[in-house]
Amino acid sequence: MIADESVALGVPVYERTEKLRNLLESAESVPIDTIYVADNGHIDERRELYDTDFEFDLVAIDVEYDSGLGNCRRSIVDRLDEDYLVIADSDHTVPENVTTLVDQLRARPEFGGVCGLLFEHDGLRGTCHDLYERGDILVRDIRGKEADLVAGQPLVEFDFLQNVAAFRRECVEEYAWDPQLQQGKPHLDFYVGHKRRTDWRFGCCPAVQFPHYPGGGSSYTANRNKRERLMDAREYFLDKWRYRQIVYGQLEWLETQDRLPSDGRVAELLAKRAITRLPVELQARVTDARQFVRKLQGRPPL
Repeated sequence: MIADESVALGVPVYERTEKLRNLLESAESVPIDTIYVADNGHIDERRELYDTDFEFDLVAIDVEYDSGLGNCRRSIVDRLDEDYLVIADSDHTVPENVTTLVDQLRARPEFGGVCGLLFEHDGLRGTCHDLYERGDILVRDIRGKEADLVAGQPLVEFDFLQNVAAFRRECVEEYAWDPQLQQGKPHLDFYVGHKRRTDWRFGCCPAVQFPHYPGGGSSYTANRNKRERLMDAREYFLDKWRYRQIVYGQLEWLETQDRLPSDGRVAELLAKRAITRLPVELQARVTDARQFVRKLQGRPPL
């Protein structure tokens, strides 16, 4: 409980029971009142975990099997009674200073959500960026940024946040995740929806860092990377918002991992920098070509 205001954590799960257990155990040391687990896998496989006595109230939501991320997030919002909702994935753990995100929301009432960074592979990673519309083309990129000091910690404004964030209940009630988007574009849809339909602002607090332990079994990975599902999600998203194409500029605001990129990665970064200097319409045509090549290679769409 924070100043008579309640905080919930919401997490979707499909498999990865032990990762979920680690997340739940990490939340026992922070002031979270309720954790909602939207389970769209085989819920009985986690029944013993859900029957565990934790310091918080644990609510397991039996979501339609394999109905995807958008439906899981929406089911959490539909059950939400608390003032604030922290979202995370099952392969995260909760940092002790997570309530800094709530403190910043309380200090800046025009902000609907504030995220932290990811701590993974011995480095920090921030995938926050901005959204720009150029006619029927959506541009995902980062422009000049300045930090403000809010509730004693830095806050940097972005249009799109990574999936370790705290939201006001009013924000997610005004526009929530689309249950029709199973995988691939539910979070992009969330932030485009807010940019189009609401006045909420969003930001990142780099002082809050969520440990991230990515990975899963072969069935989990195969399910997450189903090309047909990702293609359907992309087409649904484009049709919904009347976009012709999505142009990708710089999507990572921060990356401090101490490793040298592969030659292919270096070439990709150089090519992306060159592409982002082109007129937007030409960038869209380049993206059309990239999508076609990925289809021929059997790879998931961008």
